[in-house]
Amino acid sequence: MAFVQNNREKINSNMKSYEAINWYEKDTDEVYDYLFEELEENEQYPFFSWLTQHFPDLEIDWLETFEDLKEALILNEQIDEVLSFVAWYRQKYPEDYSERYEFIEKDLCDYFFFKKDINRLQERIAFIQQHPVPAIDTLTVRLLFQLIYHGYYDLAVSYAEAVWKPVDESEELIGFAAYPFIHTIYVSQLQIYHEAHLNGINLDENKLFTQMVSMGYSEDRAIFNEVMRALKGDFSREEVEESINNGKDGHMLALNIHFLKYMLHTYQLPFVFSEWIWDFISTTEIFGKQKGVENWFYIEAITLDKYIAKKYDAFMGSNELEVFGKVWGLDFVFDFFHQRNLLSTQHYTNGIENLAYFRNELMRIANESLWQMTFVFEWPRTDTVVVDPSEKLLFSQTFGKYPSEAREIVGRYVSMYQTPFRIRKELKLNDARKNKPTSIWSEYASYVKEEPKVGRNDLCPCGSGKKFKKCCMDT
Repeated sequence: MAFVQNNREKINSNMKSYEAINWYEKDTDEVYDYLFEELEENEQYPFFSWLTQHFPDLEIDWLETFEDLKEALILNEQIDEVLSFVAWYRQKYPEDYSERYEFIEKDLCDYFFFKKDINRLQERIAFIQQHPVPAIDTLTVRLLFQLIYHGYYDLAVSYAEAVWKPVDESEELIGFAAYPFIHTIYVSQLQIYHEAHLNGINLDENKLFTQMVSMGYSEDRAIFNEVMRALKGDFSREEVEESINNGKDGHMLALNIHFLKYMLHTYQLPFVFSEWIWDFISTTEIFGKQKGVENWFYIEAITLDKYIAKKYDAFMGSNELEVFGKVWGLDFVFDFFHQRNLLSTQHYTNGIENLAYFRNELMRIANESLWQMTFVFEWPRTDTVVVDPSEKLLFSQTFGKYPSEAREIVGRYVSMYQTPFRIRKELKLNDARKNKPTSIWSEYASYVKEEPKVGRNDLCPCGSGKKFKKCCMDT
């Protein structure tokens, strides 16, 4: 009897205090207060996990509560714990998870991209393909760019083929929400037609035109014919010059196709990659600020500054990864213009110098998310761009760091960059502000500046004292 008593006391001594409580008798606020106010951070998830096993029918918002815990788990690379909860919740509340999965699945995708774990990444993609609409603004489109930027081109196309139709047919979405996916399919087909032409094979152009019109593209056959002409023909500087001199912009369409071919044959980068780099600046509003064909394609720093500001979602940071990659890839566009004698050597040099400045600014803004952008170091580089090993290391070092620590690491690095006098003058920066944000960021100073982007669990910037997700996030 003494042995049994001693053993029982030993078991009881190993019990956590919360294991002796009937949590079904507690109200919701008591559960939350105990979890977040009384427990240390390293004790919170074990308690939460224990609750899922012993009190699975508690009336708490399991998913939202877990989202407050998952950051620490991912920082500590406890990814199996995250996957375990997802499996449990999907089984218990399948419909709810399919509507509210966006932030957990986004973090899982980011992690598996960083770790190059394609097998587990494909498991996440398979689920997202089945439910693309709920996460359209936070994950569905972002995932397409991640696949492309990380070099999973075939997977990107198959993903686009799987999600474009449910996105296009959704009554919840407005505008042409399926465009990124349909356009990815389109340019992948253009590459097939281009390569077939090079091999002396003539594919049915009417079939492609009919397919794209059925998917929502314009029925303007003249535009399609121009695309096909450029796809089969050689680049003509004379045609570009004539178009510019006549005040037209038709040359932009032909240049688009010639850029795709240039990238494929010079850097072995497929159309689905290059198209999105070109797409970022495929507008005449940023060109033609100076006379002459060799000057027409030069983008001044002040022009690019304002243009990126307009494209970048500085409040939510929803397209941060997308814009980061597009800006980082602009040296390919400048290289193409220079090689085709559409950009003088001086303007090309200035363009690369401008780009270095904006890359530095994006690094400063992205700071804690830089580890999600390591794909840029896997891209081939033009002759004028040198990869700095310390910069590559910096990106990786932001993984596993809390936001404040990551901001400090990145802040020290980018502060060493000295803005060239020409750029400071053009952007009207004085010496005191030469390493401070320009109009691209100061336009949104209340949300960006030296602070990180607003996270869903951060205090709302409106000053209400509530978490962002409980206040202005959906307004």
